[in-house]
Amino acid sequence: MKCIICGSSMAYFFSKRFNLYGLGDVDYWRCEACGFTASRTHFEMSDQEWEELNIEFHNDSNQREDNPYNRNQRYFHQAQMLHLMKRHQILNPDSWLDWGCGEGKVSLQLASNFDVTMACFDKYITPLSNAVSENEMVMRGHGLVVNTAVFEHVRDRATLDEIESYVADNGCLAVHTLVRGDIPQDPDWMYLLPVHCAFHTNQSMQVLMDQWGYHCSVYNEHAKMWVMFRNSVKAIKNRVSSLNALMGWDYLHFKDGFMDYWP
Repeated sequence: MKCIICGSSMAYFFSKRFNLYGLGDVDYWRCEACGFTASRTHFEMSDQEWEELNIEFHNDSNQREDNPYNRNQRYFHQAQMLHLMKRHQILNPDSWLDWGCGEGKVSLQLASNFDVTMACFDKYITPLSNAVSENEMVMRGHGLVVNTAVFEHVRDRATLDEIESYVADNGCLAVHTLVRGDIPQDPDWMYLLPVHCAFHTNQSMQVLMDQWGYHCSVYNEHAKMWVMFRNSVKAIKNRVSSLNALMGWDYLHFKDGFMDYWP
């Protein structure tokens, strides 16, 4: 099995038994070069099996009233972060797109609370507002492409490249997923949900940034979101510093390269 991030060989890492949604034993493999870890079991599912698993899981999860994954708070913090970055000229303000948006909750928060418009696209769910079709999206035509809670569901490199392909040459890519220094070799790790099949490390994300031509990034721990930039590192750093000085704390954590916030 080859790594979809860097192309290196992957090796068996550990297994987990689910007994949920038709899942039994799931085998996780780890890249020996960049640490990216993936479920070989999920990667080898047919498209129909994968789609049925996701529909069953999300129908069950979305019907719960206890907000088990703290989504509503995250949507607000992500909208607030993007709004502040726009106000302080850190983000490209033109043609924002949320790819894989689900119901489009981040876009709703942006519109309702900050008067900012962001288009929404999802292959499987009809967004509640600002929905666009695949034909309406423009390759290299969007100043900001947002992607929340999707990277951990992606089973092939073509999808990752498709998401990034909509970012304009002077645009930004915002990603919400879990990224850490190393993926724990632990079947009880909290992030091993039945529909999570791809687990990114600081190193694997740096590889993606290098391959896609991004030079620096910021992270906000409340939004749990990274934003990557192709622009001048110095210009972005100065604008982030100005925002942080105004806020009175490091609201945005900046790094030349991938911001490896979590160890």
